[in-house]
Amino acid sequence: MEEWSMTDTNPFVGTWKLISWEVTQPDGTIHYPFGKDVVGYLIYTADGHMSAEIMDPDRQQSDPDFPLENAAAQTLPDPDRARAYSTYLSYCGTYTVEGNTVTHHVKAGLIPSWTGSEQSRPFKFEHDCLIIKVGNQKLTWDRAVKHA
Repeated sequence: MEEWSMTDTNPFVGTWKLISWEVTQPDGTIHYPFGKDVVGYLIYTADGHMSAEIMDPDRQQSDPDFPLENAAAQTLPDPDRARAYSTYLSYCGTYTVEGNTVTHHVKAGLIPSWTGSEQSRPFKFEHDCLIIKVGNQKLTWDRAVKHA
């Protein structure tokens, strides 16, 4: 596979919308961790930065009268915080591409142990989608904005 520098035409650059997140179970069945209507965005910039956000669209809301100015995670009651943590995934950092592997160099994220780590993922482009594999998981992303 061709390698791209951050100054060349780089097919990763842009905003990607998550179409599906599938986990293949040992018996071959498919599980959808955040449901079939999962919400997610993956952003790659030309200067080598990235950000990933994935959310369960059916996550339960905490108290709807909870004032936005107090809505820091530290102020949520423990059950709400646990529910929020278990229905959302995010991290950001930089990225590099080598062959058919994209590596996310995590600078910050929801999962503390990921900060400072390198998350290498095999990928392929197929039918205008970006498909990223993580073990038995497959994430399929489509461009959020189609280019003319």
